[in-house]
Order: sequence, then structure tokens, then C-alpha cells
Amino acid sequence: MTGYGRGVAGNFRVETRSTNHRNLYLQINVPSYLYFYEPEIRNIIKRAFSRGRIEIFVTKAEADDIKLTLNRSFAREYYRALVSLKEELSIPGDIGIGILARQKDTFQQEEPDVEVPAFREALETALEELKKSRSKEGKNLVKDMAERLGFLKEHLAQLEGKREDFIAGSRTALEEKLKILLNNVPIDESRIIQETAILIERSDITEEIVRIKSHLKHMSELLDSGDAAGKKLDFLAQELHREINTIGSKSADAGISGIVVDMKHELEKIREQTQNLQ
Repeated sequence: MTGYGRGVAGNFRVETRSTNHRNLYLQINVPSYLYFYEPEIRNIIKRAFSRGRIEIFVTKAEADDIKLTLNRSFAREYYRALVSLKEELSIPGDIGIGILARQKDTFQQEEPDVEVPAFREALETALEELKKSRSKEGKNLVKDMAERLGFLKEHLAQLEGKREDFIAGSRTALEEKLKILLNNVPIDESRIIQETAILIERSDITEEIVRIKSHLKHMSELLDSGDAAGKKLDFLAQELHREINTIGSKSADAGISGIVVDMKHELEKIREQTQNLQ
């Protein structure tokens, strides 16, 4: 789920944002003096979230006064080495202070003191705001999925009606085909009954309908419970997809095939949404 959070405490500003990802992926951007706390940051986030790409940005609310320390021993040795090399190679020109200043080890910037309680407070505030932001989006996703489950239930009711029509018309359709093939020669009644039963058995989708009803009921219960875990719903959506595919492969009825296509379309939208839920 997408979301944004921000927290400020002491001299720390923490911003966090999340985008969709089926697993938990963390990207933490902190100043060098906070590298030591990165494992703690990761553990705090993992306790709060289980899915999504989450980015953390930590900056100072106000710039610190820069404190530099001159590394005198390094500067002297560096200068002596340059003078020695200049004389050895007969290099013309002067060795000025600018050469020393450009060497990164000549000056060292002192790391600021870390106000750990303030930093943790800013982080917790940002994550709490992120959680609220994601929760709001989650409610919208759940509402959309509930509507799509309703469409699937309507399609399932249509499937049941088509199934009854198919069973009722199977004998008549078989008799018509046999009359054409046999050129209106009288047909044995018991053979018609036997062939009709075989045809109905091969095309029977009763078990698939029962399982689809069960999966839809379970998904609706998850959405209503407030515990709509994306991974659980994704698993049930995969099971639904398998049952719908089986119905499509069993039936040669054009009406049933059309309903199967519509159900697959709605189910694909549901599966996309499950990837975004926590």
C-alpha cells in the first residue's frame, strides 16, 4: 500500500513513504553518524509492517554548526612527502596551502552528538503517520474488493442457472444429434438415458460451484473481520482461479463460457488488490 509519514523531534526530521510490493523491502537513507542505528531502524519497521517498499529519510531539522579539526601530523607528513617528491623529480613551482586543503584527510569534520530519544521519537511519529495513511488506503481497497466479490457471487448464481438449463436440455440435444446421425432410425431409450448421464457427468460443475461458494464466503469473512491479510486473500484468489478454469474447460456451453470470462476479469482485479494489502 502507498502512504506517507513525517515526524520531527529535537533536531531530527524523519520522512517515510511506502509503495506497493508483495514482500517487505526497506531502503534507509541516514547521515553517516546514524549508520550505527540502522539495524535498530530496520527492526522497528519490521515490527510495524510486513509488506511494501518502505523508504526512510532522516535529516536534521536545522543545520548543525560545522566543527573541523586540523590533522596537523597528517598535514606535515603530506607536505614533507610533496617537497621530497618535488626535489627528486625537479618539479618547478611552489607547494601552496591549497594543495593541502584539497586533501580530504587534512581536515576532519566532527560528528555531531546524537540525541537518541529525539531521533527515536521522530522515527516512531513518522511510522505511526505512515501506518494511518496506509490504513486509510487499505479501507478503500477492502471496499473495492467487497464490491467485486459481490459481482462474482452474482456471476456464480448465473452459472448455477446455466447449469440447470444445461442438464434439462442435455437429453433433448442428444436426441436431436442422434436422429441426425442415425437418419431418424428409432433409438433405444436406455441408450439415450445412459449417454445423457455420461454427458452430464463429464460436464458437471456442481463440485466446482460448491468450492467457489466456500472460497467466496471465506474471503468475505476476512474482509468483514478487519483482518484482511493480503497473503491469505491472494491464496484464496488462486484457489478461485483454479476452480473457474476447471469450469471453463468442462463446459462447451457458450453462456457458461461467457460467464467464466467475466469472473476471470473480476478475479484478476481482486488479485491485483491483494498484492497491495498488508
